[in-house]
Amino acid sequence: MDPVQNPLFREPLGTIFRTKREQLGLSIEDAAKSLKFGAHLVDAIEHEQWEKLGAPVFAKSYINSYIKLLGLNEAIRDEIPNLQRNPTLKAITATKIEPAGRRLNWLFGLISVAAVVAVVAYFSLRQAQDKPITLDNLIALGDSAKPAEDNTKTLDTTAIALPGQADPAEPAEPAALPVVNAQPTTAASVPELRIVSVKENWLEVRGKDNAVLFSGLMVTGQEYRQSIDKIGKITLGNANSAEITRDGQALDIRALVRDDIARFSLDDSGQPVALSQ
Repeated sequence: MDPVQNPLFREPLGTIFRTKREQLGLSIEDAAKSLKFGAHLVDAIEHEQWEKLGAPVFAKSYINSYIKLLGLNEAIRDEIPNLQRNPTLKAITATKIEPAGRRLNWLFGLISVAAVVAVVAYFSLRQAQDKPITLDNLIALGDSAKPAEDNTKTLDTTAIALPGQADPAEPAEPAALPVVNAQPTTAASVPELRIVSVKENWLEVRGKDNAVLFSGLMVTGQEYRQSIDKIGKITLGNANSAEITRDGQALDIRALVRDDIARFSLDDSGQPVALSQ
């Protein structure tokens, strides 16, 4: 009798997994080796410790793999609590995006104030310069235009060369022009990896030293950017619903996806390669 199809006499879910594994003559370690994930995850499934499987997208992947290995009815997955619940969405950034219209209104206001100030300054200067021209002013202007008598003697300003100095009458040699590099060198930019969530994705990125650079849920439309030289390995849940590019060039990771999860790193050329289990 199938315990999944007869809920009145259903055995504990963990017991169903454990009994089937023992019938196949497999130990927990044998099952974990075949599934290519840790034995602690197999033990958590058989003891119904679902919270130890991580996010729902990972838990679903582990359980699906175990069901296929044991040959169980896939309907047992529907009996597992909270497996289909929607995850709590958490924004990666809290940066407030101001509407474009509000920014333009502020700019127009600033331009208007500057225009008013410029007009006021122009007329102020114009008024200060427009003095009435009278006969007395013209007479005073004529007197000031007469050159003052110079009673001083004209000095000979011809330069005299001192001993050991070049003759000032001789033109100085032009300074040598600096050498111009026709092809200036620029620092090469580091390639950048960009991951865009088409649907909800769970992403974990670790650095070369295995330190976590990012770990969390990405909602639809969010993106993650990181320079390739800092990336060690990547784990991406719901991987078939994400777009991955390197400097604008799309990267194909379909061959690396197992049960909706992709675990990969980047080689020296920036191409994705599967991580060894």
